[in-house]
Amino acid sequence: MVPVCVTGLASARATSHDVGVELIAHRAGNEPHLIAPALAVADMIELDVHLFRGRLEVRHAKVLWPFAVFWERWELLPDLPRPALATILETAPDDAHLWFDLKGFTSRLPRRLLRQVGDRHTFTTSCRSWWALRSARRIPGVRTFRSVANRRHLWLVQHVRFAPQDDGIVMHQRLATTDVIERLHRLTPNVVVWAVEELDRALELHAMGVSGIIADDLELLARLRDRLAAGSA
Repeated sequence: MVPVCVTGLASARATSHDVGVELIAHRAGNEPHLIAPALAVADMIELDVHLFRGRLEVRHAKVLWPFAVFWERWELLPDLPRPALATILETAPDDAHLWFDLKGFTSRLPRRLLRQVGDRHTFTTSCRSWWALRSARRIPGVRTFRSVANRRHLWLVQHVRFAPQDDGIVMHQRLATTDVIERLHRLTPNVVVWAVEELDRALELHAMGVSGIIADDLELLARLRDRLAAGSA
């Protein structure tokens, strides 16, 4: 879970975080009270969107169908918050860039998302079911990212066609090497990595040329922002 009390962070959103790479707060949109602290240091907030019993809800954990029992990594979990997407949209400032990670295989999920979000926010979508992004890809200004979690996905993604501007790849940081990033940049300039946990690794990925870094730790994002800003001064 994204920490909500971070030493030294402003309570209000900073005016600019432009340090040459997008800083994305992982899961920071999954609960309303996490949004403001994340926007103090990040360029955008990521949230996980599920369609369950006809309702768009926000949570990272999976639900055991047809029961509302949470599980993750093959372990049952206690009851967790599962706010409606509408609640998150009402809480997030109008100028907040939202990154929706779509959890599911049905094409109804992205269509419902697009109808509900409308033009209230700028946003990015990602999904491991790449075909589900087709409807979002038709909308000007909406960025779509194919999610790459393992080496099989990495091989497959290098054999698909990318749109010229708003289509990209988001992948686990363990897959990122200089050679991999160079190959992916031949397909798209938009290559984002997730699960970054250490500052040295974040700086290494920035040097490789990734366009965005996704992290749970707001303190890490703040330190990375400051280091990159100091380096460009």
